[in-house]
Amino acid sequence: MKPLIAIIANQYDFAEKVFHNHPATYVPQFYIDAVYAAGGTPVILPLVDREDASKYVEQFDGFLLTGGQGASPFLYGEEPQPLMGQTSLRRDEFELDIIQAVRATEKPILGVCRGMQMLNVGLGGTLWQDLAYRKEPVIKHMQVPTPDTQASHYVDLTEGTYLSAALGKTHLVNSLHTQALKDVADDFTVIARAHDDVVEAVQSNDARHRIFGVQWHPEMLYTEDQAQLAPFKHLVALAGE
Repeated sequence: MKPLIAIIANQYDFAEKVFHNHPATYVPQFYIDAVYAAGGTPVILPLVDREDASKYVEQFDGFLLTGGQGASPFLYGEEPQPLMGQTSLRRDEFELDIIQAVRATEKPILGVCRGMQMLNVGLGGTLWQDLAYRKEPVIKHMQVPTPDTQASHYVDLTEGTYLSAALGKTHLVNSLHTQALKDVADDFTVIARAHDDVVEAVQSNDARHRIFGVQWHPEMLYTEDQAQLAPFKHLVALAGE
């Protein structure tokens, strides 16, 4: 049996013509394809009542948190700053419950972009609400209008990690974020940084807690760069143990 990988869904709560003005639960196809290509069976997990989070965690072998809205600053004790973008407190709270339930079971969980930011917040870290508030100069991390399926900047990777084994010491990635990790959670080790020192990947310090994340979007790059499938292969391999 292939490992069952639960992909936590997002939700449109606003009027969209394509959905006939009704809310819609969705996961971008890139994530589904990447999990499948890595050898897992992807399953979309909708936002449901928070008290059911632990029950859902029992049903799956691994978990994937995806991109989307910004994480609410209320989660780490800050008020929203003027450049703060759209948030979804319902999604935030459900994902935090999933993170804690997964951590208790020692099952693996991967966070991509916003997903990594939520893992950091869930484990006690904080975020830059917008990289414009960072005092140090930054490279362009929101690469629009460059296509998101094209790499746009380099990251440096820590030797001896699953990522460096696949990507080498330095690798090109794409970049579609305005928020980023600020205070890294004590449970995390940084395993990749951009050349402006922005955190690009983390993994848990504790081998029992198989929690890891990447800031870029490898699911959009792996068809042209097979090495980018590494985070998903790592998730599926851990889920299959």
